Amino acid sequence: MSLLPDTLSMQVSIPTDDDGYLDRACPNEVCEAEFKILADDWKDKVRDEEVFCPICGHTATSDNWFTVEQMEHLKAVAMAEFMPLLDNEMNRMARDFNRSMPKGGLISVSMNYKPSHPVAVMPLAAAGLMRQRYACEECGCQYAAIGAAFFCPSCGHNSAKTAFVETLATIRRLPEVRAALAAGLDRDAVENAFRLMLEENMGKLVASFQRFAEATFETLPNAGDFSSRRNLFQNLPQSSDLWEQAIGLRYESMLTPNEWNQLQRFFQQRHILAHKDGIVDEEYRQKTSDLKYQSGQRLVIRESEIVRFTDLVEKLTTTLQRACAGEKDDKRINEHRG
Repeated sequence: MSLLPDTLSMQVSIPTDDDGYLDRACPNEVCEAEFKILADDWKDKVRDEEVFCPICGHTATSDNWFTVEQMEHLKAVAMAEFMPLLDNEMNRMARDFNRSMPKGGLISVSMNYKPSHPVAVMPLAAAGLMRQRYACEECGCQYAAIGAAFFCPSCGHNSAKTAFVETLATIRRLPEVRAALAAGLDRDAVENAFRLMLEENMGKLVASFQRFAEATFETLPNAGDFSSRRNLFQNLPQSSDLWEQAIGLRYESMLTPNEWNQLQRFFQQRHILAHKDGIVDEEYRQKTSDLKYQSGQRLVIRESEIVRFTDLVEKLTTTLQRACAGEKDDKRINEHRG
């Protein structure tokens, strides 16, 4: 008769980082983004029935958000607990088998069992601090993610405004990042790593602007009168047309002519990086009048350019937000008068 228990239960503690944040990972296989959430908020604010991925918005129950490292840790703890029980059972079976065998015969049969090596449970190191932190405007849940995060893990609130502000702050820390890279890498490695970071942040800036513009447009009293295609706000001329129809203002009136031309060029550069691996074509040259490049050359993004891009996007969104707030105030005034 086996002495192994039918079930084995245990409690395993998942460590937090030095600031009390717990590492989590999206179970959606097309996302799998890792993020952090304040451990107290995971316990007190997040509901077991529904957790939201801050990156893609996927929902799942609270027992589905372990990182790969945490799952390996849990397996190691389980094996460390179970293997001694299995060793004892296998040894007992070997002893019982050997006692049952007849002694002194021509053929002798015996069973030996070599116990497994003890499973060493290595401490689970929390991931490094994420660069961007958030606090939900609706429920106060605190979480963190690499890059822009749009959804609160606890209540699912879309924090496009907060994500946008954090993205701007992150890009403005790039000089500090470069200095940190220089302290640990050789010159060639620093240049290559920083070039990739500049290109990635152009994409993040456009994506954050897209979601911020969408969320801002949705607050308009007449937003329901318009339908727009997906990612419309990544196309500056077309989204400028939409704003003119909705609030009577175009992007061109919010920037100087030089600023408008620069912003369009930066958006086109992001498009080339995302869809053509940074290789310039004639369409880019025609749309931007950027004659520094010939077709077939690759874009070179400078730190000063990403800083300028950030400043222009911030100016545009600040003006846009004020204009939309004025629209809402006018609507309330008209309703009151009516």
